Amino acid sequence: MKKTIKKSSGFSLVEIVIVIAIVSIAMISIISYLIFMREVNFKMARYTEATTLAEEGMEAVRKLRNESWAGNIGVLAAGTTYYPVINANRWTLSLTNPGLVNNKYTRTVVVQNTSRDANGNIGAGTADPDTKKLTITVSWKDSQQTKNVVLTTYITNFTDN
Repeated sequence: MKKTIKKSSGFSLVEIVIVIAIVSIAMISIISYLIFMREVNFKMARYTEATTLAEEGMEAVRKLRNESWAGNIGVLAAGTTYYPVINANRWTLSLTNPGLVNNKYTRTVVVQNTSRDANGNIGAGTADPDTKKLTITVSWKDSQQTKNVVLTTYITNFTDN
């Protein structure tokens, strides 16, 4: 007597559960990745905008330098926080905080005196009234944390004005 074995042509319950688990894990991973990338893109957009605002602040100070070193830069108190603002279609540096730029950012400029050594290098030595160190900071709140972009450069009175 021969025994016949019936072949099952369907899926077992265990196979179905395994497939559902694998697909679920894959979907959760993809959704998590998309949410993460959206957050990274959002943060990078803020950082890029803040960097652009800091560069604009630096250019505003350079414009003031080009107009008059003695009247616009030489009179600034070292270590004091200034705010670049447009007043009557002209850049100025104000001691008063004008509020948020683009409803998100605070932009400040701090001017420092510099010294030069005997070789003309910036550092310790004799005070150089024709060179100033600029620190432009743009800050904003991101997830209850304060973020900053800080640009530092030196400007000189190369036009002797």
